[in-house]
This record gives sequence, C-alpha cells and structure tokens, in this order.
Amino acid sequence: MASDLELAFKALSGKATLYKRYFDYYDGNQPVTYTTNRLAEIFKGIDAVFTENWCAVVIDSVRDRINLTGIEVPDSAKDVWELLWDESQIKLESDEAHEAALVAGEAYMIAWPDEAGVAQSYYNDPRLAHIFYQAENPRKKRFAAKWWLEGEEETRLTLYYPDRLEYYTAKGKEVPDSANLFKSMGEKAENSYGEVPVFHFRTANRIVRSDLKNVVPIQNGINKLLADMMVAAEYGAFKQRFVISNSDILGKLKNSPGEIWDLPAGDGMGQQTQAGQFDATPLENYLKAIDSLSMAVSSITRTPKHYFFSIGSNLSGEALIAMESPLNKKAQDRIDRYIPSWKDMTRFMLKVMGKEVKNQEIRPVYDDPESVQPFTEAQAIQMMVSAEIPLPSACRRMGWSEKELEQLKKDVAEKAKAQKMSLAEGLLEAQRRFDQGNV
Repeated sequence: MASDLELAFKALSGKATLYKRYFDYYDGNQPVTYTTNRLAEIFKGIDAVFTENWCAVVIDSVRDRINLTGIEVPDSAKDVWELLWDESQIKLESDEAHEAALVAGEAYMIAWPDEAGVAQSYYNDPRLAHIFYQAENPRKKRFAAKWWLEGEEETRLTLYYPDRLEYYTAKGKEVPDSANLFKSMGEKAENSYGEVPVFHFRTANRIVRSDLKNVVPIQNGINKLLADMMVAAEYGAFKQRFVISNSDILGKLKNSPGEIWDLPAGDGMGQQTQAGQFDATPLENYLKAIDSLSMAVSSITRTPKHYFFSIGSNLSGEALIAMESPLNKKAQDRIDRYIPSWKDMTRFMLKVMGKEVKNQEIRPVYDDPESVQPFTEAQAIQMMVSAEIPLPSACRRMGWSEKELEQLKKDVAEKAKAQKMSLAEGLLEAQRRFDQGNV
C-alpha cells in the first residue's frame, strides 16, 4: 500500500504537465499544431508565431462575472473578520483562485496562523497543492499536500492532517522524479484545530474539468488556419514567379519592385521562353474557416457570440440579457460551487482567532453575474412596488446585499424625517402668516 507521501508525489507530479498546458493556452503561449509530420517539416523554418487567443475570452468572460465583494459574518465576529479580510487581502486572493479554478478546473486556498497568531490565508496554484478525501465520505478531507521550490537547490513538501503538519525536503536543482528522494525534516507542527487547513475550489465534483478542455483542440485549428493565412498573405503580397527557358539564368534574376528582367528568346525548337506568376490563394477561405471554428467555441462554452464578433450597437438591454443568459447561468453555477469553500475557510480563520461561528451564519457576497442595466432594474423594482411588494423586499429580489439594504433603510428614514421637517416648517409658516393676517 502506497504511503501518503507517495500518493502526494504521484498526484502533484501527475497533473503538473496538463495544468501547465491549460495555463499556457490561457496566457497565449500556444504552439502551432500541424496535421502531419510532413507539414511540420515544411513550415519549421517560419520564425513568427500567430495566435488568435479565444481561450482567454472564454475564461475572462466568466471570471468577470464572478466577483466576491465581501463575506458577511455574525455581529460577534465582525470586527475580527474585517481585520482578517484586510490582512489577507482576500478580495485579491479570491480573484486569483477564481481564475485558476476556471483555467485548471480547481484552485486552493490555505489558511494558517502567522507568528503572531493571526490567521492568514493564501491562494495556491493548483499545480502545487492537492487534497485527498475519505473514501466513505467524499466531502471529508483525509489529508492535503503542497510542494514548492525553496531557493535553487531544494524542493519542500508539506502534508496537512487534521492533527498535525509533516515536513519533507528533497535536494537538487530539478524537481524530484521519485517520492523516495524526499526525506523527513524531522519536525512536525501540531494542528490543534482538528481539520485540514486547505480549501478546495472546483468546477465539478465528479472530475476535475477545465473550462478549456474542449476549447484547446479548436484553438489549435484556429491557430493553424491563421498561420496558413499569414503565409498565403505573404505570397499574395510577393507572388511566386517562374521562368521557363533553356538559358542558364539560375540566381541571375532578382525579384523586386521596378526590376526589369532581360530574358533570352527561345531556340524555336522546343519550349519557348515563358515568364509568369502563380495566383495567390484567396484569404476569404481562411477567414470563413476561422469564423466557423470561433462559432464552435462560442457554442461549446456558452460564450455569447458578440464576444467573438461585432453584432452592432443597437441592441436593447433586454436583448443583451437574453443573449448572455447561458453565460450568466454558467457563472452562477461556478459561484454556487465556490461558496461552500469560502464558508469553510472563513469559519476556520475565525476559529483560529477564537471565534466559533457556524457555516450557516456566514454569507459570501458576490456581484450579480448579469450585466447591470439600470433602467431595466429600476423598472423591475417599480413594478414590484406597484404590486405592493415592500421596497426592501423588491431590492433584495434584485440581488441587493444586506449592507446595501441597510443603507436603503437609512436613506428612507432620513428622507421621511426631512419630509416631516419640511411639513412642520410649512405649517409654522402658514400659522405665522395667518397670525399676521396675510392669509
């Protein structure tokens, strides 16, 4: 039976290559893939690399709709949580975690007290961390692992258990190729909190599934067509010319604008001297094929077509909302899957600080994934109020946070107070005028 160290090494090393590929494609570092070795041999001399990076569009369109604005906790823990939120820069860390979860299919946050005993949390690249769950309860963590390069000649690995942390090290400039190269550092840290302090953000529970899994093959096709089109465009600008002659003219004719070629006449017996040029390949063929593959990316990933193509500027707000509905549902699904992990992490950090809070008392707050259309939202609220739905309830249905609702109540109370003051002043003025006989 494999040890936990061996399981951790196998998991971390096994996903490194695949995840790196997804991050490379997201960042635009995409190789040109040819259908045959012969084509690769023909085009190997081309130094330029052309990419039309739709992978970034697929990820960014969802990421822009997943915005964690805060995490609400009970009043008894608010002051402590405000400190932790600012100290750990959780807003910025959440953006990193959401992006990685979309690109690789998972991301990790690790929470632990610093030397002063203050709980800290950090985003961790999914290539560097992994969680192992119990077989009988797949929602309960058995242990977690994280490895990283320490300096230039050492790889560190930490195993996180509910009761302890174990530390291992492997010497060498290269990433170890065997778990046997890791040696225990001899020290263990006590985990008095009774749970694994690593938190998992994933887009699916059944398997780890990147949002780019089905996009990468199509992206390869787009890049291949784009590279072919650029080569064809170069031949279109400088067309391939030919000369048929019995004379020895190899290397004596220069192809440049304004150049005059002095060609000898034919001998009258065989092939006459002939000069000509090959027609350029129409670029429209490539553009149509690229557009077709881009449409496939749009359909497969539920990314609206106007993220890929210009469709005009006369669309109404309602039309845009309808077109973006699949994308909004996708973003909301991701939010729903991330919320339990944010609750677990928040509860753990407060636990470190001596505040016992239940998950049900914690509420991560996200912006509404839908594009905000102020006029449409105002109309919807007005219609609900006309149907005798209280204004706070109408605003809550439109996705307002509790903080915004509290401010609304204050604004309504101040407005009512101002109206009463204005009415009182008006009555006093009327009484004064009446007493003076100026009615």
